[in-house]
Amino acid sequence: MSEQVLAAETAAGKNKKPAKFSPLKKINPLMWLTVVLPTAFSIAYFGLFASDQYVSESSFVVRSPKSQSSLNGLGAILQGTGFSRAQDDSYTVQDYMKSRSALEMLNQTLPVRDFYEQKGDLISRFNSFGFNGENEAFYQYYRGKVHVDFDNVSGISLLQVTSFSAADSKQINQALLKQGEALINQLNERARRDTVHYAEQAVKQAEENVKNASAHLTEFRIKNGVFDLKSQSEVQLGLVSKLQDELIVIQTQLDQVRAVTPENPQIQGLVAREKSLRKEIAQQMQSISGSGKGTLTGQASEYQRVYLDNELAEKQLAVAMTALESAKAEADRQQLYLEVIAQPSEPDTHQKPERIYNIIATLVIGLMVYGILSLLTASIREHKN
Repeated sequence: MSEQVLAAETAAGKNKKPAKFSPLKKINPLMWLTVVLPTAFSIAYFGLFASDQYVSESSFVVRSPKSQSSLNGLGAILQGTGFSRAQDDSYTVQDYMKSRSALEMLNQTLPVRDFYEQKGDLISRFNSFGFNGENEAFYQYYRGKVHVDFDNVSGISLLQVTSFSAADSKQINQALLKQGEALINQLNERARRDTVHYAEQAVKQAEENVKNASAHLTEFRIKNGVFDLKSQSEVQLGLVSKLQDELIVIQTQLDQVRAVTPENPQIQGLVAREKSLRKEIAQQMQSISGSGKGTLTGQASEYQRVYLDNELAEKQLAVAMTALESAKAEADRQQLYLEVIAQPSEPDTHQKPERIYNIIATLVIGLMVYGILSLLTASIREHKN
């Protein structure tokens, strides 16, 4: 009986077909999950579906006409033109080009959102499935498409714009350069206003002071009949001197006539003339050195004060005008310029995505993840045992 059973089993073993060898069945499920499937998806996506992306490049430098210094490379070239690079303002332009304000300005001149929302494959384009169309989401997407790199040695900034069309990339690049130049002009205007503002205020105040001082001086002259106190004093003193000379002559004649002919009828005329001269001299001296307000001496202090106020106001105006011209010259020296070194390019071939690199990177990362998870799994099993 046992021999019959053994013979039957032997016959059944001979009739049974050998199982086919399948290498896929030997692959660990963890490797499927971390290596095989991601790599297969990467090959399929980058090899068949990923849209070409074009990078437009341009370069620029922000500079200002400052004192020359010893520089190397491009700095030496800029030195020859009398300009030096403005590094801090270069960072300002870079930050602006990647800002929300720059994106808003772009949307006013170009259909930027359509460039990224209606072109490209489902994975690369913006808001492919219509679930995340907010402006903030598009801004974050935009930041990934615009790159600005600054070279500290040469002071040159490199602007790179990526899109799904070479023409679109070039248009965005050109628009960003124009906006950067507009920002520089705005900074220049603001700096000029701040620099010149206080000088202009000082000039306005000085002009007002001159106007008031001149009005006071004119009012004093009209009220007191005095144009130039010094000149008028000299005229009156000269008149007194002439009157005194004439008085001396009259007195001499009178003495001579009295000595020769005491009864001469000319004596009365000479005496009358002498009295008239003495009276005139007394009046002139009173108008010059008297104690009344109408005298030149009484008017001297007030006139001197008004006159000096007018002189001081005019000098202050001259100083303020000089300061204003200096402020304007300083503002001109602080002007910034955005100089485009290389105009935006329109590439004739795509630069992204880097298909081979991305596939290999996916494979390498998958293997690293697989190795780490395998070690963790083995460690957990060993710990349980």
